[in-house]
Amino acid sequence: MDWIYVSGALLADAGAIALDSLFFQVQPSAAARLVGPSLVGLSWGFTLGGSYLALPKCSRDFVASTSHEADGHLDWPIAVSLSLLTAATAPVIVGVETGQGNVTLPWSTTERSMRLILAGTGGALGALLPYLLPPKTWRAAKELEHLRAGADAHGAFVGYTIRF
Repeated sequence: MDWIYVSGALLADAGAIALDSLFFQVQPSAAARLVGPSLVGLSWGFTLGGSYLALPKCSRDFVASTSHEADGHLDWPIAVSLSLLTAATAPVIVGVETGQGNVTLPWSTTERSMRLILAGTGGALGALLPYLLPPKTWRAAKELEHLRAGADAHGAFVGYTIRF
């Protein structure tokens, strides 16, 4: 597991929550107050999506490989699933973090609902961000997919595939 990657994501969560509660919520402008929940959602999505990608992707003694003809494993279903999960849970985190303090009393209903919508949107996008900035375990697993080794009745082979 890429512990540095996951630790950095958790620190980003703590930083985004602290920034929202200490800085963005007390801004006089409604637009400025809506930046905080977007950052909280983005960091939460990055944490969940990145934590899955940071998990070990292969066994110590066997690297599963697909056939030469087709990919046996698609990455997009888990990416969509994690994106939907973070879109559902990020507003809960923002709601708990916002609380019922005196700062939130003058906010309109539209602003309160936009905080939750923006947190969910940020969470959905944040879960896809680790695919652009992947942890080392994911990069290594993707690199191992290019290697081919095998044996048959005529001998053995080792190969490296490049797709373009």
